[in-house]
Amino acid sequence: MAAVIVAPAEPAMPGSAARVRRILARDPLAIASLVVIGVLVLFAVAGPFIAPYPEQGAGASSVANRMLGPSQAHLFGTDELGRDMLSRIIIGAQGALGVALLVVALAIGIGVPLGAIAGYRRGRVDAVIMRTTDLFLAFPPLLLAMAIVAALGPGLDHAALALAVSWWPWYARLQRGTAASLRERPFIEAARAAGVGDAVIIVRHIIPNSLGPIMVQATTDIGTVILAAGGLAFLGLGASPPAPDWGLMVAQGRTFILDQWWLSAFPGLAIFVTVLAFNLLGDALLDVLDPRRRA
Repeated sequence: MAAVIVAPAEPAMPGSAARVRRILARDPLAIASLVVIGVLVLFAVAGPFIAPYPEQGAGASSVANRMLGPSQAHLFGTDELGRDMLSRIIIGAQGALGVALLVVALAIGIGVPLGAIAGYRRGRVDAVIMRTTDLFLAFPPLLLAMAIVAALGPGLDHAALALAVSWWPWYARLQRGTAASLRERPFIEAARAAGVGDAVIIVRHIIPNSLGPIMVQATTDIGTVILAAGGLAFLGLGASPPAPDWGLMVAQGRTFILDQWWLSAFPGLAIFVTVLAFNLLGDALLDVLDPRRRA
């Protein structure tokens, strides 16, 4: 049986690890973002073991301690049911990060293959995929997600599905442009000349060589999805009580904002710091992966 010749992908740039270290060394904000994200991951994985009051963090009430301000016993105060706010924020990190990763993974899983097919095949296939993408992009992502959740019913799983449906077109458009550029590269032409099928070229060459822009976009989107999921919860379309959802906690605390400011301030601050950390990390990845920025 004749051997199948597969054209190799472009080789990785030598010394990339050292360049990454140099970029991070001169970017303290990137290091700070990694620290924040590392703490977030630690909370998501080991929240019940770290939280000072894990039962309250999961939703158990302690009415005798209701509406206590920040103190040594409760660093972030307590809510209207006496639950420790710090514990709820720590345990809520699991839901925030889990939903964001799920939404981004689904969006990538749908958008990247469709964009790669459209950019590589062109013609009628490209037109059909891109016009479908444009149809979804005609609606603001959060508004489309709200409409989907309203149709399916409130819930964290429905919110995640709705956000994924509204997010995938951005990855399809990004991947389409990258695939159209890679289609004319010499190593892709060599693969076609060797008789490699379109499906193999897309899976083994187009998509792997497009991961840089996808990684940057995904990193930034994780923070944006956390913000969007918090917005849906704030509107009553996401997680429901007693879930320790950051957006839901902000919504529940807005009634007491003038006197018990900590009820909304601390979960809102958690959302802000998390979104900022992922945005800063996305900028750092862009410096690492963008060839035009290579030192």
